[in-house]
Amino acid sequence: MVISRRKRSLIFLFIALAALLPLLLQIARLFLTAFILAAILAIVIHPIKERLRRRIRRPGLATFIPTFAAVAALSALLAFMGITITRELEKLYVEVSLNTLEEGGWPALAATAIDHIVDNLSAHFPIDEEAARMRLIDGMKTASSYLLSHVGSAVSGVASFLLNGILMAVFLYFFLRYGKIWIYKLAALTPLNRPVATNILKTVRNSVAANVIGMLTAFIGQGVMLSLGFWFTGVRSPLLWGTVGGFVSVLPVVGPWLIWLPVVIGFLFMDAYGKALVLAAWGVIVVGSIDNVLRPLVVGKQGKQHPMLVALAAIGGVYAFGVLGIMLGPLLIALTAALVKEIHQLSVSADEPRDVIIPPQ
Repeated sequence: MVISRRKRSLIFLFIALAALLPLLLQIARLFLTAFILAAILAIVIHPIKERLRRRIRRPGLATFIPTFAAVAALSALLAFMGITITRELEKLYVEVSLNTLEEGGWPALAATAIDHIVDNLSAHFPIDEEAARMRLIDGMKTASSYLLSHVGSAVSGVASFLLNGILMAVFLYFFLRYGKIWIYKLAALTPLNRPVATNILKTVRNSVAANVIGMLTAFIGQGVMLSLGFWFTGVRSPLLWGTVGGFVSVLPVVGPWLIWLPVVIGFLFMDAYGKALVLAAWGVIVVGSIDNVLRPLVVGKQGKQHPMLVALAAIGGVYAFGVLGIMLGPLLIALTAALVKEIHQLSVSADEPRDVIIPPQ
């Protein structure tokens, strides 16, 4: 069989492109997080941008307004978190400093705290008090060394966060401005006909939108419920810690436990067993139900996937890809299901001529 010159040219170009992709991915690694976050936001914000474009008939301005609004909203939320946490740390530092003066310095304060912990443990468990005291001292030394050794990493992390924020804003603008045309051009390079390509793109869009809605549902619901639980049990700054719990809730299943469980343990050491029991029950029954039931139901309903499958995909995604896996896990599951569906439909139906995918004007 003789291959035409056009097909040989296409084969060569695709091989060259495949060879370049690993190098391009190496270059793009630094910007990958900002790129993915911008793509996710662009999918969610795109309908708003289209409505603005139809109203004001100026594509550049219609793209700039939702981009600026999204960046401003995220910046305001992060600024609120940063300012509130800074104020709480200042208050905590002042209180600890006063306690150190009363106790006779930091070593004496640490020794008093360790003795209190050991006394509480020995009152409820048969332990060797001296061995427990030595382990706690060693643990405090290890924790102090770890924190001091990671101060530089924290500073570099802040710089990286700011860089990713700037890049995300830039990527978001261009995704909103030209993303739809880019997607249609990429789809036109594939051998898929128009209905198949449209279904796959629709699946990706619905999955991303559903996961964002699920994350916002968990953030708001768990943030409010945690704030109420902390307020009822007398935790200082319940709104702050409820907001932090809302952020942590993006981690499926285990997220909120990272916030309320240490508080419960603190109540136990302070002999506040009633508060510990109330907060633990509130965290497991109320807060846990929001994350483990409501979010999978929202994501599963929007993405037409079973809630349990969505939850498992999010957990596996976090294990495989880090925090971004919360979005990538369910997206990959939804995309796989869409591909299997299209393969099944093509295998049982007659072959149809491929339609040309025309990019929007």
